[in-house]
Amino acid sequence: MSPIALPGILTDLGHVGEAGLRLQDAPWFERELELCREWGFGLETVGDRVRLRPDPDALVPYWIQKETPALAWEWLRTHGFLSVDSTNREALDLARRGAPGGSLVWAEEQTAGKGRLGRDWFSPRKTGLYASLVVRPAREREHWPLLGHVAAVSLHDAISACVVGMAARRLDIDLKWPNDVLLGGRKCAGILLESLPAGEGAPAVVVGVGVDVHPGSVPEELEAEAVSVDEMAGRAVPRRLLLVTFLYHFQKGCRDFEAGDFVGILERWKARSSMWDGAPVWIHEGEHRRAAVTCGLDESGALLVRTEEGAPETVVAGDVRVRARDGR
Repeated sequence: MSPIALPGILTDLGHVGEAGLRLQDAPWFERELELCREWGFGLETVGDRVRLRPDPDALVPYWIQKETPALAWEWLRTHGFLSVDSTNREALDLARRGAPGGSLVWAEEQTAGKGRLGRDWFSPRKTGLYASLVVRPAREREHWPLLGHVAAVSLHDAISACVVGMAARRLDIDLKWPNDVLLGGRKCAGILLESLPAGEGAPAVVVGVGVDVHPGSVPEELEAEAVSVDEMAGRAVPRRLLLVTFLYHFQKGCRDFEAGDFVGILERWKARSSMWDGAPVWIHEGEHRRAAVTCGLDESGALLVRTEEGAPETVVAGDVRVRARDGR
């Protein structure tokens, strides 16, 4: 399925605000307005003008740029889609073509969203946050995995900040190694880091995030282990507010990364996680699993565990799940 780009008229409507645009001045964008209506953007016609209703959930390029401070890049470059196979794939293609750091790709839906270990990421229309950011690290490639920890801390803090004062109940938020954010013990967000292979352009990392925000973002068969932010907050949490807040925190973490504060990055991740030390876990290897207990992180962010036999191991990129009290 071919990507459907975000209609360019959304940028114009976001920029002009309440003044709107005169319909008679640009009859050529009627099809774009129709597409905006089909995808649920709030358009209003007042006299001979059309305008976009303010909406903190709407992913409108001008609003995202205006609300995102530039801390780690000169300015945020936005690439929005209504539908795309994978925002990570689009961001990697942009990076190959020389896109600078701070280039953001997002979509209202993904038809082939990507998770870790080759898994799919369920990405239905306008229910979740599906975004990928091009980063051009100045640090050595061996340190790049720590950007996953930066992203996890940033998502944790963004969700916390957006829900404070909104939640109808206490928010139980946790980080699961290496890339998940949990609410009430269930997954609400994940992170996927991919880098350009050597020889395919200047060094670049794409940081992809997927967040289950609104009802319908979690497939029925996964409701026992995944949950939307709205469900745990007890009310609707605006997607754009969540995205902009994440980008703010992520830029702060990127500055720490470029300054070489790798120990600080790991300490901040550990401060937000209950599983990095002393947690009973299963290490999944294909169809088999082994029991272990976590005992820290190494300097690269890999998980340290001790097996039932007492042997220490380092888990670099495996599938690790917390064991329930009943041993399951």
